[in-house]
Amino acid sequence: MLKTFFDFCSGIGAGRLGLENCGLTCVGHSDTSRLADTTYRLLHNASTDKNYGNLKKLGKDNLPDFDLLIAGFPCQTFSVIGKQAGFSDDRGQIIFHLSRILREKQPKCFILENVKGLVLHDNGKTIKKIIEELNESGYSVTYKVISSLNCGVPQMRQRVYFVGIRKDICNSINDFTWPEDIVKPDLKDFLSDRKQIQPELLNILIHYLKNSTNNGKYTVQDLQCMNGKILDTRMNDLRIYDGKVPTLRAQRDGIYYVFNNTIYQLTGCEALILQGFPQEYVDRVRDKVSDRHLLMQAGNAMTVNVITLIGQCLINYLKKKENK
Repeated sequence: MLKTFFDFCSGIGAGRLGLENCGLTCVGHSDTSRLADTTYRLLHNASTDKNYGNLKKLGKDNLPDFDLLIAGFPCQTFSVIGKQAGFSDDRGQIIFHLSRILREKQPKCFILENVKGLVLHDNGKTIKKIIEELNESGYSVTYKVISSLNCGVPQMRQRVYFVGIRKDICNSINDFTWPEDIVKPDLKDFLSDRKQIQPELLNILIHYLKNSTNNGKYTVQDLQCMNGKILDTRMNDLRIYDGKVPTLRAQRDGIYYVFNNTIYQLTGCEALILQGFPQEYVDRVRDKVSDRHLLMQAGNAMTVNVITLIGQCLINYLKKKENK
């Protein structure tokens, strides 16, 4: 029976909310970002919760007991849009500290999340090393790339998720059942702020439409006629989506949408909703955390819905094993 979890690399606590939706209780969180921790406390009404800080300094002597470890460990070093430095980057070493904590604390299970690019990084050697490390820490491990688009939010966010169970509980989890796909909801229900594009951003968009890739393809007036469409100024080319938004990223602005022939800019609160945070949570940070920071923090977060679905699958799987 799973009852408690510890939220490592907690960010703004999307993983926390996902597991709380499964009926589990958070016994602590760990993150080094002051700004993210401020948002975390507001979102979760957790003003008095202890942030245990840098997980590199944490272990059996200064952590509470918990049944499940969850962490969206740093992904910049494995991302296809980064330098893909992997384990050579200090951020890429976090997985080894998580593995050490697993060895020392021996929780029943874990859920880890990272970018899809991790699967192919260094021709598959990186993920093989991670699996070996987790196995040696005493856990049977399985993983799968899942899109948030199939889990109840209209966001094209592909991430790799690892599930591990302590070997004395289950020596092999090859028969672990991952969540089934959910029908994609209507995007318009996630975009309600209607913040019209600011003049400075409109000027940037106009300049963007004139770059060597986009020149002559669209005018601003053309875009204003694309009602219901999502506009993504990713890298050099303009990408247009219908009924879904591209992956939210911490270091990328420039997602817009068109409604009633008006171009609106995606807000931080809308980004949180696209990551699965309910409106009541979003209202706790509205006007208290800047749009810029919310966009960045949402881009770094896990998707609440995905964690809820995986968490429930894990709970059900362990119940079946216990009944046997």
